[in-house]
Amino acid sequence: MPERPLARGVAARHRFGRLMSLGDRNQPSAWTPGLVLDPRDPEMPLALAPFTSLREGNSLPAGITLSTRANLCYPFDTEDTWQAVEGLVLPPSLAEADSGEFGNGSQVLPVSWQAMHHDQSLNDTELEPSVVVLVDAPQLTKRPGMLVDALDALRVRFPSSLLWTPGIGGPDNCAMLVWMGADLFDLARSRHASSLGVLLSEEGPREVEETVSESADMDAQCAAWTRALAATRAAIRNGSLRELAERQSTSSARSVERLRRHDAKMRGYDGGRAGLARVVGSEHTL
Repeated sequence: MPERPLARGVAARHRFGRLMSLGDRNQPSAWTPGLVLDPRDPEMPLALAPFTSLREGNSLPAGITLSTRANLCYPFDTEDTWQAVEGLVLPPSLAEADSGEFGNGSQVLPVSWQAMHHDQSLNDTELEPSVVVLVDAPQLTKRPGMLVDALDALRVRFPSSLLWTPGIGGPDNCAMLVWMGADLFDLARSRHASSLGVLLSEEGPREVEETVSESADMDAQCAAWTRALAATRAAIRNGSLRELAERQSTSSARSVERLRRHDAKMRGYDGGRAGLARVVGSEHTL
């Protein structure tokens, strides 16, 4: 049976940042920006976490299973599960090399930096996945400019797809990543912080304050995510996402660098390519 596409609609937009409703547009049951849960994660409300994922790495190439947590695909009669193959992912520094085996999937599409340079199937106009997974996002964050270029290329190539950046999102940078085009995040950094006894807050990782019995357990980590996602969604609605992204970027020198590189890249485009036309409309003069 063919995989069914995700029912989604744009409820609000601020440049590349989008607040999207998922499921029946008359009664949306989930929203993005949101989270993709792992089997190790605690339960979170559907409105915050529309998907669950499982990576099967026992054999190469690894497989990815992404499941909806509600009836989000027309005719909204059951939950859906999508399958994909990750492909053989080489380090971003080997972008000129062609592994010959790229990620593939129908409604969930794994994409790497290398695939963006060599996989001709990405140019197929019939390719319209519901979710695009930037599988080597953690590696791209370590090389200046690559994450910015990858997010820009994927957002322009797949404008209606949800973009998931596994392993790099947190309450301290989700607004900035949404400003750059991402839609979905996960709790990988929060799990790591919890294992170290550190709280990954909206202002960045910090030690817990014992005088108020603060905790670094996953419940506290999820509470920080709830506040961050709520603030991000509200900022998209009221047009203040840029200001929120600026405040978040100060938690990390790398975040400041990425935001400035994104700004420089957008300045190099005309208004429509930079996303301005999506805000004011093509009938207005920029």
